[in-house]
Amino acid sequence: MSAKTIEPHKGPQTKFLSSRADIAIYGGQAGGGKSWALLVDGARNIDNPKYHAVIFRRTSPQITNAGGLWDESLNIYPLLTNKSPKTGDLEWHFDSGAKILFRHLQHASDARSWQGSAIAYLAFDELTHFEESQFWYLMSRNRSTCGIRPYIRATTNPVPADDPTGGWVRRLIDWWIDPVSGIAIPKRSGVIRWFVRVNNELHWGDSADELIIKFDGMKDITPKSLTFIPAKLEDNPTMAKLDPNYRGNLLALPDVERKRLLEGNWNIKAQAGMFYKVGKIQIVDTLPAGLRYCRAWDLAATEGAGDWTVGAKIGKDNHGFLYIADVVRGQWESSNRDNQILNCAKADGRCTIRLPQDPGAAGKSDGQRLVRMLAGHNVKLLSVRGDKETRGSGFASQLNAGNVRMLRAPWNAALTQELDAFPTKGYADDQCDACADAAAELSAKQQIVIGLGEDDEDPKPQSKYQSMLEDDDSDLIVMPLPPDGRRTVFIGI
Repeated sequence: MSAKTIEPHKGPQTKFLSSRADIAIYGGQAGGGKSWALLVDGARNIDNPKYHAVIFRRTSPQITNAGGLWDESLNIYPLLTNKSPKTGDLEWHFDSGAKILFRHLQHASDARSWQGSAIAYLAFDELTHFEESQFWYLMSRNRSTCGIRPYIRATTNPVPADDPTGGWVRRLIDWWIDPVSGIAIPKRSGVIRWFVRVNNELHWGDSADELIIKFDGMKDITPKSLTFIPAKLEDNPTMAKLDPNYRGNLLALPDVERKRLLEGNWNIKAQAGMFYKVGKIQIVDTLPAGLRYCRAWDLAATEGAGDWTVGAKIGKDNHGFLYIADVVRGQWESSNRDNQILNCAKADGRCTIRLPQDPGAAGKSDGQRLVRMLAGHNVKLLSVRGDKETRGSGFASQLNAGNVRMLRAPWNAALTQELDAFPTKGYADDQCDACADAAAELSAKQQIVIGLGEDDEDPKPQSKYQSMLEDDDSDLIVMPLPPDGRRTVFIGI
């Protein structure tokens, strides 16, 4: 039986895995092989029976998403153990007794649930998604009872210093980033620096001794080491081999996201007229037949003031073009707002309705009430995740590529003005959010559901309908029907 070798790519990936820093942060661009490196680094001590590692993401779905951390672990860890993963618990238990756990920290306070823990290998995937307080608190849990020197590893993509959640990461690695260009300084990649926290402020030095001498006389001065290693798509030839079109996907992103994810720019921020290039929208006088529609709502509940309630209806044709078919908006109190939503649902006919699910018990209760009100319609109640720029990036990609049309109507001017101003602070963005959600829904994978009578003798009925999937990114679900001899095909969400 031939042995398989787990080996990093030469360059940044090798530098990251060989770093001796207490804290090593790896990233800067998409597709650099960051998650692979994080998983492999966590497995280096699995021969120690007392070794425990924890790899965090901000939310549980981010762990289990297709192609995410858990899927990647299934490509690596079976080479290292004869044991099957504990999929329900998101854990790997290795032959020695060592464990690698995958966990989330959705709420800022969740970090406190790890009080008393000893985590030899502490890892954060997409560090900018975490609160600064979570990182520093869990650093106190980075201790070892298994004889292994504890260490912290993290991956990240760029965000600017003033980002409300992840900007602290940009400030933390400031020494490694060119202040003008926002690009990592190549000669500083992997260079280790040391810090101590004094009076709630980080003080940096080129060595631990420098800081010990500087703060001579103070008790408990224990410098920690940190480094930053930038990664580029070109550093990961495996990605280019597995998905040759990935670079093209990054090139199609809106300018801001492209500069961050493809160029590794930590300073770039969205500016008015840069995120949505409204000049790319083509105005049409009629809508083509056969569009698949979604109306997404962005909700408010104050009469005549504050935010706007917006319902944006967008259609998608078989070629992937999006058509903004209708936008309704108003500053309505809740009962008037609900009537508007119901009236639109009746007028729209066959059209998916997407509603935002606000967090908390009150938001869930209100969402469920709206779903009941819309009984008989195809309704999706989904949580809104990410900042507004991330939320709108998919729609912006299509718009900026010239793939969005808009039906000529009186509401055009208000919509294009808002899109053009996005993301200017203090300027309304409710129409932007509703359009982004509708476009996201239309881009989501569809389900083709096949209902079969009991007399169907085909053991693999999917094969009869495979042609329906050839040009459509769809799931195929087989659903038995009552034994009346019928065979029916349903296509829907």
